[in-house]
Amino acid sequence: MTTSPKAGELLVGACLRLVTGCQVVVYNQHSSRQGNQNEIDVIGVHTTPTGDQEIYSCEVVTHLNGIGYGNYEESTARLRKKFQHHQREITEIFDSADTYRLQLWSPNVQPGLVTRLEELSTEFTDADRTTLDLVINERYTDRIGDLRAEAAETTKQRGELAFRLLQILEHLK
Repeated sequence: MTTSPKAGELLVGACLRLVTGCQVVVYNQHSSRQGNQNEIDVIGVHTTPTGDQEIYSCEVVTHLNGIGYGNYEESTARLRKKFQHHQREITEIFDSADTYRLQLWSPNVQPGLVTRLEELSTEFTDADRTTLDLVINERYTDRIGDLRAEAAETTKQRGELAFRLLQILEHLK
């Protein structure tokens, strides 16, 4: 089953393609394993100028009132499980990649949850060739700001719907 990407996922994909420089961006990748209903919201593939392959595996939580998967412990446990899935999937699909960058993108994460997520990031960052980056709160705002700045500088369509919407908004007279 293919699902259309949500607005937050489109913003993240546009950032990966147009700010980070990913050559390939895929939305809502479902596992090929029977009975596994997990999905990865956004995957980006970036080949660096030196030829290294970086894989971005993004969990996008665009809850404007904060991540609400229950209390902080329940939210952390749910995200841990999601990133365990991300790590299994991308290391299997892209088994020869040089770097795996798991990322949580969320515009509003409560301060008490931030501390727990920082601890969670160390669990994955210690893994071989893997990091867990928290693109949350101010860092999320900064990354979307980078995308908006790019949108303000060009009128050329770039194949990303969220970017085109930002271009329209940035070029209003």
